[in-house]
Amino acid sequence: MSQIGNNIKKLRSVKGLSQQAFADLFGLTRGNISSYEERRAEPKIEVMLQVAKYFSIPIAELLEKQLTVNEILNFEDYFPSDPLTIETGTLAKIPFLDRDYFRHYDGSAASLDSRPSIYLPLDSNNKFLAIENSSFIPHPVGFAFEEHMILFFEQVRVDILHTLGDHFGYFGGDTPFFGRYDLAGKEIGLVLNDWKKEVYTAETAPHFWKLFGKFERVM
Repeated sequence: MSQIGNNIKKLRSVKGLSQQAFADLFGLTRGNISSYEERRAEPKIEVMLQVAKYFSIPIAELLEKQLTVNEILNFEDYFPSDPLTIETGTLAKIPFLDRDYFRHYDGSAASLDSRPSIYLPLDSNNKFLAIENSSFIPHPVGFAFEEHMILFFEQVRVDILHTLGDHFGYFGGDTPFFGRYDLAGKEIGLVLNDWKKEVYTAETAPHFWKLFGKFERVM
């Protein structure tokens, strides 16, 4: 059975596209996309080829395979996504929070263990987190990262507190946001703006992350 309808729906979800926005990319109607996703119809072969080319996905996989988040984000050539193949312990398993996670965020954060994962060769015992940058996450002035860019964060521990000054970070508590760390005496805060700031304490420590790196697709 063709997976084209499921994959179009997954593509839209990962890329943050409405049915109308997806349809506009390929000269279709919202009704066309709805019928594909509900398996009431399948796109013409020329449309399938356009979708595969646009998202850099092999046509056979678009038709026959249920695509993963890693494959859609074009990580698959570099980072293994199947945990059964990872036996050496040399790759870090990193929970991934996409735009839909924040689109439907209600203040009750789900366990990171339940999220899809990205695997990277990181020589560290620290915890890491991958986040798709989107308009659903507030950020400070000067946060020069593009929409859909994948940002990697390292969980803040006591022994790296002195390195935080003026670095970007992520707060994953009741109201998630990107901010810039500010060190004032013994107080460490992650600042969004003049009205929003979270102070690092022993109780809130698990919610603080320091920007580690980024993944940016080169077109």
